[in-house]
Amino acid sequence: MVRSLTQCYRLISRVFGFNCKSRGCPIGVELTVLGSGSGGNVTLVSIEDTQVLIDAGLSCREICRRLSHLGVNPEDIDAIIITHAHGDHARGARVFSRRYHVPVYTTLRILNEWGVKDLYEWRELRPDDIRAIGDLSFQSLVIPHDASETLAFRIDTPDGVIGFATDIGVITSELVALFRECRVLVMESNHATDLLRVSPYSLAMRTRIASSEGHLSNEELADFIRNHLGESVSCIVLVHLSRVNNAPAIAELTCREALVDCGREDVRIVMTFQDKVAQTIHFVTAGIKKMHAENFLQEGLPFSEATNAQMTETRR
Repeated sequence: MVRSLTQCYRLISRVFGFNCKSRGCPIGVELTVLGSGSGGNVTLVSIEDTQVLIDAGLSCREICRRLSHLGVNPEDIDAIIITHAHGDHARGARVFSRRYHVPVYTTLRILNEWGVKDLYEWRELRPDDIRAIGDLSFQSLVIPHDASETLAFRIDTPDGVIGFATDIGVITSELVALFRECRVLVMESNHATDLLRVSPYSLAMRTRIASSEGHLSNEELADFIRNHLGESVSCIVLVHLSRVNNAPAIAELTCREALVDCGREDVRIVMTFQDKVAQTIHFVTAGIKKMHAENFLQEGLPFSEATNAQMTETRR
């Protein structure tokens, strides 16, 4: 099933030889989070003939399955960008790269920590440099997190700027400046402070998560929104929610309250999930395409999905 305007136009062009771009059809940038959380993170950014995965933390098979929901052929992926070497961001990248001949972009420090030697092709990213991939331009910034190096991105597109930061311990002044002109923000909202305090995780794990090199809380993201949200922002995508120390409703409410406090009730909030594809953001219309059954709100108590694997997870 084709669930993307851009994919629909591509299909029309292939089948009927109809040039949608020359006829004025609204082919624009689309962003879809295929999955987000400690079990694996993958985001697709696409425009016309350029399709880029940011992180590939699910298995190659699962990435392909979720791409199929969008009508995307894995062979059409042009690049994988890895934000850092933790498994929930890089797990499927090696196999996907080799199987579909996709270059992987990341820094030398991230590559060395990752330890993978046999990618189809590695292309170096340098912090603070700008790297063009098709019609997309990625400017990277090193952000605080307990990996050898972790990157956030300003992504310049013909339809506006995307800010992308997940797995971030604290928001820096450099990140605020990088995101000032963004139209869409993809940002971590990992845990609720009060829920982390009573979490079943060990004290050491809770301390790590709450540290300046851990994960961003709902409250810390709310502070950023109240004090530093750029005037052009029309949509905030909340990513990397903990299933144990957070709940989608709590994260969304905290974000919404911050938007109300700063008079930005017009800004859309898009929730993401570990086990399903999120809503697609269409930049041409600045709208959100509602997907089907995959996008119902996760329900239940914050601790209801905790498992032994999650309790001992060392990458949260």
